Amino acid sequence: MNEADFLASNKYMDFVALNEHLKEVRPIFDDFCAGHGFAYMPRAAIGRYPRIRIARERLTSLYFDLQMELDEKGQRFEQFRSDLPYGLCAGAYIVEDDGSKYGVRFQKGLICFSGKPFDQVAAVLQSEMEKHLPTLEGWDAQYLKNNGEKVQLGT
Repeated sequence: MNEADFLASNKYMDFVALNEHLKEVRPIFDDFCAGHGFAYMPRAAIGRYPRIRIARERLTSLYFDLQMELDEKGQRFEQFRSDLPYGLCAGAYIVEDDGSKYGVRFQKGLICFSGKPFDQVAAVLQSEMEKHLPTLEGWDAQYLKNNGEKVQLGT
């Protein structure tokens, strides 16, 4: 389904309803972004499932990604409940020109928390991001090359 068909469908209203609860944690992200130079990633770039991703794009780019997790069968939830599991991951990456069309990315991530019911996320979100930010900021280009995953872009 293309974006125009999606917006015209009933699925769009389901998407809006399933994502509505994220407004509860947005002020926490707003404060963190303002204090640390992060910005929201465009909604269209991160899919339709409930998710907030923020990034600070520099020579070494950093991100935090809050996302509704899947059920025990690996399926997406269709309706929101406050006890649904959420995870927060974070990471850093660099992109280098290697002579190919798109270059190569060196990346490393970590899990801040996983399986946390949404109704408990707001209580720990700020402290988790603050706790892990110094680790991410310590991951410079050389560290990512030595310890990160190498991904050839555009393949």
